[in-house]
Amino acid sequence: MRRIVGWAAVVLMPAGVAIASLVQPSARAAAPPDEELGARLYASQCASCHGSDGSGVDDRGPSLAEEGAASADFVLRTGRMPLAQPYMQARRRPVQFTEEEIVALVAHVAAIGDGPDIPEVDTARGSLAAGSELFQLNCAACHVAAGSGAVIGGGLEAPSLMASSPTEVAEAVLVGPGAMPVFGAFDAQDLNDVAAYVEHLQEERTTSAGALGGVGPVAEGLAAWLIGLVPLLALCRWIGRPDPARDDIEAGT
Repeated sequence: MRRIVGWAAVVLMPAGVAIASLVQPSARAAAPPDEELGARLYASQCASCHGSDGSGVDDRGPSLAEEGAASADFVLRTGRMPLAQPYMQARRRPVQFTEEEIVALVAHVAAIGDGPDIPEVDTARGSLAAGSELFQLNCAACHVAAGSGAVIGGGLEAPSLMASSPTEVAEAVLVGPGAMPVFGAFDAQDLNDVAAYVEHLQEERTTSAGALGGVGPVAEGLAAWLIGLVPLLALCRWIGRPDPARDDIEAGT
């Protein structure tokens, strides 16, 4: 009996560890935000620019009165906040906070403002055809048809979408970060469609070196000029090459 119990413990222990590893992340994900942690992080990382009450600070940072969970989640998960200097263009960087800290900060900012909540995105329910149409009409002018991003003037640039998660795509549509406008007319299905199409662009590696058309309008224009210029130079060289018979006729001999 002791041997049976011993072997049972040896066999079942790994299974117990595996089950525990599956259960623990779910428990962490379901845990409520730490309000004290969120307030402490906001005071140390955000208040100097946005004010202790979120009303903003002149020449440093805007009010958070119209921001919400989606806006805070977007800037924190893409490393856009906190900024090194006020009013510099926020670009994607390594994330500065842990998952627990992000959840806590998002909840704190959401309690200050009344912006949109974090959207629930399901790319499996998205339509690539509808997403392509929405992307071409609303996004491609700045982010380029391949999603590689481009300079849009005024020292600003539309970033590449190759590292954006479906939720980040939907959040950007709802909150309009940086120079991007807010697309308030997009419903839940529109968000699924656009996110699914961006995910498709990522899977197709449309910005890779072998995908001409995904490197931006400047490089694409240069490539078009070079492709057209080479045959033109060859034609000019062929027309201007020496021809003894033609030269004799022109000379009257």
